[in-house]
Amino acid sequence: MTHTVLAIGTAALTASGCVWYLPAIADLQAGADRPRSTRTAAAACVLWWAALALAGGLLLAWPDWRPAAQVALAGLAGGTALRVRARWDRRGERQETAARWAALDCGPAPRRGRTAAVALAGWLLVGAAVAVLGAVAILLTDGGGSAAKAALAAVGGAGVVLAFLLAGLGNVRRRER
Repeated sequence: MTHTVLAIGTAALTASGCVWYLPAIADLQAGADRPRSTRTAAAACVLWWAALALAGGLLLAWPDWRPAAQVALAGLAGGTALRVRARWDRRGERQETAARWAALDCGPAPRRGRTAAVALAGWLLVGAAVAVLGAVAILLTDGGGSAAKAALAAVGGAGVVLAFLLAGLGNVRRRER
């Protein structure tokens, strides 16, 4: 494989990596608005992709592949070191946040709200209202026999109420956890 093919492949890979390095550049530009761990991780990402882009350029400029490989490996090593540092910083930030919350000495907020039966009744009430509106809309349409429209309205209404019942049961189950 020639250096030109490798350079084109590296350029395509680097261009497709914009989904990682463009948000990382935005994090770096945000400065102190982002935590230190986020900025360090972003710097690692930018270093990895910049080294790969530079390696692709070197593949076009030099007849030997070793300088490009050395640049890519140096970027990989530097980016990995920055990423390890970002994890270390993130761990410290989490400990600091936990200590600050512990200093506030507040427990979880008391759970107030509707009972499960009231929440389920609300879901069923809304489901019945939507089903009635849908059935009326079906019955008021032109065309078709009245028996067919009545059957469609009944089946459609029952389906809507069933869907709201299942959604309400899922909501009640999530609230109880």
